[in-house]
Amino acid sequence: MTAYIQQESINELNPFALWDHYRAKDLTRAVGLDFHGHSGVNTLSYPVCGQMRHVDSTGCQTMLRAGDVQMMLAGNGVVHKDTLKPINGIVETFALWTLLPTAKDEMTQASSQKYAADDLPLLEESNATTKVLIGKCRNVKSPISSPSPILVLDIAIAPYGSWQMQPDDNLTAGFVFVHSGNAFLSGVHIHNDQMGIFQPSSEAIEIRTNQSGCRVILAIGQPLKQNIIASPTSVHSSKNNQQQANQHIEQLMKVVKH
Repeated sequence: MTAYIQQESINELNPFALWDHYRAKDLTRAVGLDFHGHSGVNTLSYPVCGQMRHVDSTGCQTMLRAGDVQMMLAGNGVVHKDTLKPINGIVETFALWTLLPTAKDEMTQASSQKYAADDLPLLEESNATTKVLIGKCRNVKSPISSPSPILVLDIAIAPYGSWQMQPDDNLTAGFVFVHSGNAFLSGVHIHNDQMGIFQPSSEAIEIRTNQSGCRVILAIGQPLKQNIIASPTSVHSSKNNQQQANQHIEQLMKVVKH
């Protein structure tokens, strides 16, 4: 597992609090984490190779295949367990956390929903294909909504191709992750498995490639004006909310079925 956002970087990447990438080869059995809790964040799980069995304390039990998305709003606390099942020995998945607005969502009851790959729209252009995971791109809208304004795209660009977008004015923070190939943004070369962090701006984004082409994940959003108190399992706006959520998670852990 590679964690690309450290706790001390959350203010810079607000509203994004976590971006993890897990890839493994030559597996002979399923792998994963046992039941554990989260709170105060909205989580996206996105397997791109293999399958993922998801179980959580909201009652959701589902199997995700490559390209599916699991959204879990952790709110005031949720307990979950994810098991990765390899295909031909390989598993690969991404996880993204976003902050929840203090007033209405940070301490709300947890919820969870799966979205099948076929339900997520594709935008086909001359030298790029864009999968809209969350938000709206060029009038193509994902069925997945977010408590705060964000846009998350999975973009494949052909060799020597380019991709451009003018973000909404409020989407001023975020990053691009190069899943494969080579990407060039404003003259900066971003290699395979590297993240590039955007400077605060709503200027147009242009991604170019060389002979290898590239596949990138783009995530931009509106920063939230609230306190940020982060731990390895949660992000809250106050110590009181964090303590309440921790107590709720402790109760859930006592009753969840292992």
